[in-house]
Amino acid sequence: MRTRRRLTRQQSKEVTRMRLIEAAETLFMRKGFDDTSVDEISETAGYSRGGFYSNFDGKEQVFLEVIDRRLPLSAKALDQIFQSIAEPAERAAAVREWYSNQWRLKDSTALQIEFSRRAMKDRSVRKRLTELRRQELEEIAAAVVWYFGSAGRAPAEPPEVLALALLAVSRGLATLAIEADPVFETLYTEAARLVFDRMSAPQDS
Repeated sequence: MRTRRRLTRQQSKEVTRMRLIEAAETLFMRKGFDDTSVDEISETAGYSRGGFYSNFDGKEQVFLEVIDRRLPLSAKALDQIFQSIAEPAERAAAVREWYSNQWRLKDSTALQIEFSRRAMKDRSVRKRLTELRRQELEEIAAAVVWYFGSAGRAPAEPPEVLALALLAVSRGLATLAIEADPVFETLYTEAARLVFDRMSAPQDS
């Protein structure tokens, strides 16, 4: 029988931190920052209150870790599409399909709202969220350049503007969808496709 290799002290600490971050993320999405306690995070992760404070100074610090874990994700997904699909038309269709379903990430959107709410009260959260948002937009703008370049076309508007508009629309639709009737699901998808098609259309000659 194989014996399980024991984790080093550093590896064990990293596992503990990740479990606490994952527990906090789940609770923040379900209850919000203010209604989530350190005791709940610790218990959900399977550790004591002391275990929490041996890894984090407080709830605010683990909240920042959750932000780092959640943002940015969009550019990574796009990069996978670009790397795995070589044929331009097929790649364009895959990106369009990916974008038109971003509104379905309702849990992520709920957490985004919680990030923004907390940022209004906490300068450190606001600063970190601003840094990550800038990084996310830069990466999406780079994906926009790549998308148009692979099709041999130039975007009709600056890539940064398109990136911000695409992000705003997908997050806005997701916000509307959080408490919406499922009957509207087709409308959200079609709205996202409409925006994508308009923004990815060739420049007028």
